[in-house]
Amino acid sequence: MPRKLSKRMVPPAPEPSEPAELTTELALASDGKLYFQFEDEPPPGRPVFVGYALHAEEVMKFNAADVLAWGMLHKLALGSDGCIYVEEGVIDAEGRDVFRGFVATAEEAARAAEVLHRAAFNITVEVFARKRAASDRAQL
Repeated sequence: MPRKLSKRMVPPAPEPSEPAELTTELALASDGKLYFQFEDEPPPGRPVFVGYALHAEEVMKFNAADVLAWGMLHKLALGSDGCIYVEEGVIDAEGRDVFRGFVATAEEAARAAEVLHRAAFNITVEVFARKRAASDRAQL
């Protein structure tokens, strides 16, 4: 007779499906600065980075050394959506995602790092909880 699952062993309800595309909220650029996305106008006096995303096929054909060498010649940014953005004017913008961001102050960057650290910890806890629940179900 199958064992009844206790409340502790019942997996959490599935999350609503994620949007098809992630929004690029921030990007860490090769100039060492953190940039926050803006829609209309950046805060006055803030330096701005505008970059265009490399396509997945482009990223796959380069190795890490190629990308790093390219980054020595041009500003690159890693977006929170996982895309690599190349500064405006270096590659053709046609058909590419665009990121427009203003540079974060030291205080804003420190606060963002704290939030990201907390989120990463919470994600790790959730992943391990789901792995344990899946393992418990597999043993039934």
